[in-house]
Amino acid sequence: MKQLFYAAALLAITLAGCTPKSAQDKRIEELTKCYDKFIALTFDDGPSTLTPKILDILEEYNATATFFVIGNQVDSTTEPIIRRAVSMGCEIANHSFTHPYMSKLSPEEQIAEAQKTTSAIEQYAPTPKYFRPPYMDADEITHSVVPQIFIGGHCPSDWDSNVSAEERYEGLLERAKDGVIFLLHDFKDNIGTAEALARVLPTLQAQGYGFVSVSELFTIKNVTPQKGIIYRSADTAEK
Repeated sequence: MKQLFYAAALLAITLAGCTPKSAQDKRIEELTKCYDKFIALTFDDGPSTLTPKILDILEEYNATATFFVIGNQVDSTTEPIIRRAVSMGCEIANHSFTHPYMSKLSPEEQIAEAQKTTSAIEQYAPTPKYFRPPYMDADEITHSVVPQIFIGGHCPSDWDSNVSAEERYEGLLERAKDGVIFLLHDFKDNIGTAEALARVLPTLQAQGYGFVSVSELFTIKNVTPQKGIIYRSADTAEK
């Protein structure tokens, strides 16, 4: 009986050691062999007709991103975009349902903004882990009623049509730092951001940067994010 027990234990250990790695684990393993610095790419206000162009660029440079979507834009017409993003290893996150100033809403309205968006996302993608308040406007109520981790980021004012693609590109280069989160926008017709992205990815990759989703960044940096704060980078949080 003892011999049988030891044989079973040895088999269990052997099988545990042979557990297949997930696709994300394999990707992170490959990235950490190629790059020694990492930036999380994030995009707000989609999905839109610009999002496929963003995905084309990400795919070309083996990059992933986190898309903070507006819930009322998530439906059967944008389903293919969302499913493609997920299939590429990107993640879908919560950016409210109607893009309001959250602090101006009642607790019940804030809950609805988050819950309706989560429900919309869950039709086509995993349950979102992260929330970005529109206009970065959040109060204590927002933090208490929205279950996701809050994510901020560094933005080169790419939401402003007066900011050229060149200025956006230069702004991203200035903000590049290991562990930082880039905050960009993939709303309709924001082509300047796509143009800047197509330039900044190869430029920074040549400097040793890999581009990842928020979850991948936290994993690579061994960070366990906490509620009640807003992360602008893997190691920078604002209460």
